[in-house]
Amino acid sequence: MSELIAHVFGDLHLDPGGGPAVDDFCGWLDGIQSPRVVILGDLFEAWFGPRTGSLPGARAVLASLLGAVERGIPVDVVPGNRDFLLGSGFEARTGAVVRHGGVALPVEGGALVLHGDELCTLDRGYLRLRAVLRNPAIVALAQVLPRWAGAAVARRLRRASVAAVAAKPSAEKQMQPAAAAAALEAASSDLLVVGHAHEFRVSELGPGQAWVVLDGWGGERDVLEVHADGSYIPMSHRAVQGAPLR
Repeated sequence: MSELIAHVFGDLHLDPGGGPAVDDFCGWLDGIQSPRVVILGDLFEAWFGPRTGSLPGARAVLASLLGAVERGIPVDVVPGNRDFLLGSGFEARTGAVVRHGGVALPVEGGALVLHGDELCTLDRGYLRLRAVLRNPAIVALAQVLPRWAGAAVARRLRRASVAAVAAKPSAEKQMQPAAAAAALEAASSDLLVVGHAHEFRVSELGPGQAWVVLDGWGGERDVLEVHADGSYIPMSHRAVQGAPLR
């Protein structure tokens, strides 16, 4: 097996207010050994601007991320559909780098890490909303809103999203193979890693091209080890070297 490049995981949906899931994640992150950590989105159930970081659960998560960076582990965070307002305030408090366009890993053949919601190309209404909400002007506004205002906006958006998703046919909500193949072609890569669906699977998109969907956090294959030769190993986060077993 060639050199380990990164551990990729995501879809934790942590409550900024705190709770057992936050405690478990922080304990895990505080103990891991890794050359690089890539979080592919939905680290938080909701993030309504930097003032979210004052909530107790968020403070604990930010401290653990900073601790990992200070131990020499680079951390990249791809915003998901729940925490797309992550920005410079989050970076300043954690030392992590927010990657709104995804992460390209330096492996043989190339590897691209996305959240996955951008591959739901049959859901045109959602993609239009996504483009508006991720507009740099909207993200910048979220950085200065009072916490109560940001929270109110986030709750309204979440209720609207849940109602809209429930009304859509299942096929419309799914990530599309053609969109995944197009993303790989645009990135000149052979491996695409996403979350979003919370259900592990591996699909072949073309000769030598693989599309890996990871489990949500806590699933049996919720972390992907990616190696320099382009190989990868799906595993439980509990199996990551140095992590305490629970």
